[in-house]
Amino acid sequence: MIAPLLAAGTVTAAATREAAVALLQDDHEIVIDGLVNDDVWLSVEPYAEFTQQNPLEGEPASERTEVRLLLGKTTLYIGVIAFDTEPDQILVTESRRDGDLNETDSIQFVFDTFNDSQNAFLFGTNPLGIEYDGQVAGEGQTGGTVQRGGTSGSQRGQVSGFNANWDADWTVRSQITERGWESELAIPLRTLRYAPGENKTWGFNVMRNIRRKNEQVYLAPIPRGYTLYRVSLASKLTGLDLPGRRDVKVTPYGLARADQDNLAATDQRTNELDVGLDVKWGVTPNLTADFTVNTDFAQVEADDQQINLTRFPLFFPEKRPFFLENASTFQFGAPQEVDLFFSRRIGLASGGVPIPILAGARASGKMGAFNVGILNMQTDQTMTRRTDELLSPSENFAVVRVQRELGRSNFGAIVVNRQATGDYPDTFRRYSRSFGADANVQLTENTKVFTFLAGSSSEDDGSDYAGRALVNYATNWWNGHIGYTQVGEKFRADTGFVPRRGFKKPQLRYFLDWQPKSVEWIRRFSPHVTWNAYYGFDNEIQTSRGHYHFLEIQPQVGGRFGARYDYEQDRPTSNFNVFRGPDGRTVVIPPGLYGWGQWTAEWIGNPSATYSFDARYTWGDFYDGTTTAYDLTGNVRLLGGKLQASVAWQHDNIKLPGGDFELDLVPVRAVYSFTPLTSISALIQYNSQSADVSSNIRFAWLQRSGTGLFVVYNDRRNTASLTRIDPDTGVLFPDLIGRSFVVKYTYMFDF
Repeated sequence: MIAPLLAAGTVTAAATREAAVALLQDDHEIVIDGLVNDDVWLSVEPYAEFTQQNPLEGEPASERTEVRLLLGKTTLYIGVIAFDTEPDQILVTESRRDGDLNETDSIQFVFDTFNDSQNAFLFGTNPLGIEYDGQVAGEGQTGGTVQRGGTSGSQRGQVSGFNANWDADWTVRSQITERGWESELAIPLRTLRYAPGENKTWGFNVMRNIRRKNEQVYLAPIPRGYTLYRVSLASKLTGLDLPGRRDVKVTPYGLARADQDNLAATDQRTNELDVGLDVKWGVTPNLTADFTVNTDFAQVEADDQQINLTRFPLFFPEKRPFFLENASTFQFGAPQEVDLFFSRRIGLASGGVPIPILAGARASGKMGAFNVGILNMQTDQTMTRRTDELLSPSENFAVVRVQRELGRSNFGAIVVNRQATGDYPDTFRRYSRSFGADANVQLTENTKVFTFLAGSSSEDDGSDYAGRALVNYATNWWNGHIGYTQVGEKFRADTGFVPRRGFKKPQLRYFLDWQPKSVEWIRRFSPHVTWNAYYGFDNEIQTSRGHYHFLEIQPQVGGRFGARYDYEQDRPTSNFNVFRGPDGRTVVIPPGLYGWGQWTAEWIGNPSATYSFDARYTWGDFYDGTTTAYDLTGNVRLLGGKLQASVAWQHDNIKLPGGDFELDLVPVRAVYSFTPLTSISALIQYNSQSADVSSNIRFAWLQRSGTGLFVVYNDRRNTASLTRIDPDTGVLFPDLIGRSFVVKYTYMFDF
């Protein structure tokens, strides 16, 4: 039997319709082909009352949408008919798994399976039937930041209130038909987490994007300024009879690779055959345990290169799937500023050099009224191939995170430990520990307070503390925050990301979100201002930045344009190498307090167009000199979104008393999707500061839940071999620095 799911507040006709629909045999009687025309679908009353959020808030949707839900013994089915009066105008710009759903006709669903009004699973698709899924945590808010829906791949890997890196095992098919576009989804119940039993309630909401009209419509209306992640405003699915959920997924992998490192002292060419294993076990319907042995991430996309003109390390997002699933469970602190746990510290040295992970285990989910995350990973001792020196001792990483949710508020604690487990020289710390408590309190419908207090203890720095309090206010017209952060001079979080220590930081932000109805071509007018300052404990300013974006306009067709002014201050306490060229030449900024202002004009083209162009030009001062910079990007989408490519050029021309220099960064990207699950991508990057050209070419044939066949080629070439000297070995760089070829296959067995 399959029961139609009912929403609280549904019209009377839907509430009184037949309570059950019989199938001939079992769940498999529904053929997932992207056409919602089977008799079983036609017997179910659809959800069809959708309300606009944009462009005309509160008005009925301009196109009809019908969503039908069926619940079987093992599977949740969703049938969608997205009616369109002009089917030939349906806009499709994405054709690969987890592609951006903002710039294409699409539909997304959230299921609050614990009915806690904070967390949910999200599934989405478009007229080509791509798979898009993720996890919503804390209604899309972590650390005072609000996440937007349908994020693109460029943002993937950042820990936030929405985790797009959760890859579920489900099936979807879509087709464009004479009545619009249609889609069928089959989501196995074992893919979800929920409390089993009879007469259960889930939160449920739907958002459809009609891209050519820039129109977003919702089943349960969401005010402007919020997204589908606002789980507390979702409708309710009631009367659900849910089976127990205990499952085991075993995912072994086999890998073959060939590497060439022309800077290695010995063994410049190596070949490797390797195997490993991941196991996922549903310990209870609410709690999942993950185990990994001999973990390898050869299939993961390469990092985007960045130019660093600051005194502090840059943030590179995590992209490895094992760490990204349920990553928000382990998030604690101020994102990218005081993160107590940053998973890139495990299995990666500085510069992204891999460190072997011998084994690891993790448990995450709910235990009673608490959200729980437990992680333990063991890495192996690693030597550098170029100098045969110790890169990292064998280490153990352990994290315990507990959180209690009360309404839209939550309270929690965390303990993080990093411990050397083998022989190590005095230059490495034997241990580093951090711990803390946090409270994120929803004071009013629009006001939320984010707070934490953390301490640390390490072998060489002893003990110290860090903390923050931030008040965030958001309406459908504007949002903003005011906050204060403090980090002690000896505070250490060696398993986290804390780019600077010893500061007191006040901050504020105001963002206007005005949608003028009197000007038809303007979708949103969004002037905003942010300001923050870092003071030392001597009350002298270390760094400050004021960002005054007084003009930002988003046209109805998409994209944006505007102008801004930024004023910054910085006080280096010692000579600061702002530039180091491939020939070893450096440009130094002496100690002192500097202040400078810069103007920027920018144009971001319509990202859903076949061809679009982005341009940003900056001019003004820089420390005690001047700068001009431009950032140009050309984008193309062809073959219904199957082929996407971009070429960018970031150029900085800086003139300082200590010397002049120019920087160029040129990334070239291309992706071709044979099907929504099969694609080939290339990322080629030139960086003039290192005089390197790096290439990452990746073929992916996905099967279930992100598993499948991966073929990856990487190489790195030097364009200045006559002048560039390796700082480790003192020898000239060869033209070909190194390359690798990897074939990896993973397969998931489901028990």
